[in-house]
Amino acid sequence: QTHTMAVKMMDDPHVELKKKIREAFDLFDREGKGVCDNREMGTILRSLSIYPTEAQLLKWLNEVAPDLPSEYFAYDPFEVLCVRLLTEEAMQQKRHTEEDILAAFQALDVEKKGYLEAEQLQLLIGTYGEKFSQEEVKDMMSAAVDVEQGRIYYEDYAELLAAD
Repeated sequence: QTHTMAVKMMDDPHVELKKKIREAFDLFDREGKGVCDNREMGTILRSLSIYPTEAQLLKWLNEVAPDLPSEYFAYDPFEVLCVRLLTEEAMQQKRHTEEDILAAFQALDVEKKGYLEAEQLQLLIGTYGEKFSQEEVKDMMSAAVDVEQGRIYYEDYAELLAAD
């Protein structure tokens, strides 16, 4: 038995990864039929530390469920997608450097104060670019904002984001 497991693991280098994908999928496969509701795909991906834009999510949903308008996607094509995203594509996704993040914050800080008002950043996040859920915005703000002053001292936050 142990020998068989060892051979199986050598055959498939992604056995542990597939186990995590299966566990995440199964949480949303409420009836145990090997399918999940399309609306859950983003949540499942985020639980695997994959954070897609809406455009990526639609593209990947189309990939795993090409016969839309079905309301569900099946496990097998989802697993193939996730393994690819968590291995090959992950190698291509380079994190932004602290300098890149800092430059973005400095561009928003037109008065060069060294901080942004929390309300200002919240407004910008909710208005431009990729839409975040209220919970995502709340999480971001709770990590970024100096609670006493209602400010985001972005040098510290840029360092935190780059290290994450």
